Amino acid sequence: MLALSVSLLLTACAAPAKYNWGNYEGSLYSYYKDTSKSAEHAAELQRTIADSEATGKPIAPGLYAEYGFLMLQEGKSKDAISQFEKEKAKWPESTYLMDNLIRIASNSATQQSAARKE
Repeated sequence: MLALSVSLLLTACAAPAKYNWGNYEGSLYSYYKDTSKSAEHAAELQRTIADSEATGKPIAPGLYAEYGFLMLQEGKSKDAISQFEKEKAKWPESTYLMDNLIRIASNSATQQSAARKE
């Protein structure tokens, strides 16, 4: 019985990942240690997303949203909205949060547009 339990435990630990996380953990750790590395973290998220979309691997929950949030911080509202829409489509349970982030990004885009006209 003990041998069966141990083998089941080891088999469960060796199961392949359900989602493609890329180097998310290492990238996020570097970003948290030094927030000036946001561009590197965004590039890693972009690589992971592109790899997932190209290979058909399921993208991990929240990656589109996090990438979109980094785009929003850089002032790229339209790119952010695109990522929030992808997150919402892939993970419908995130609809309420993504709709709010889309509204914030839309307001940000409107303010940026108005500032350019002045």
